[in-house]
Amino acid sequence: MKIKFVVFSILFAMVCLFIYWGSQPYTIKFSKDFYYDYESDSVFGNGSLVDIPPNIIDFTYDKKFVIIKQQPELVYIDYDRNSDYSYKAGLDEIYYWIISLREKKVYGPMLLEEYITSEIKTRKHQAACLVM
Repeated sequence: MKIKFVVFSILFAMVCLFIYWGSQPYTIKFSKDFYYDYESDSVFGNGSLVDIPPNIIDFTYDKKFVIIKQQPELVYIDYDRNSDYSYKAGLDEIYYWIISLREKKVYGPMLLEEYITSEIKTRKHQAACLVM
């Protein structure tokens, strides 16, 4: 009787874990051109569009913009598709990125001061990101 209970408990726990793991999304599509990948903790664009490397702390998005808060990896790896940007204040700072989904453009990395004064988005988007 006790053995059946233990076996049943283990099987139940395994089923719950499989359901949990299977229900986790691996990507979030912002548009047909951009998506966030949980496994790599990066944002990718299709084709020649710029991707944003890990470590993404948080993001918010709607139909017009994606706003990303990022702490770059301390071991910087040169990503082929985005070698045209640099982290001005080093890798131990927080940076912000803005993706204009309609224009299919990526702006960043920006320090907080640059992000706050950016003309790219509306105040609504700015407030949403600063709450993160």
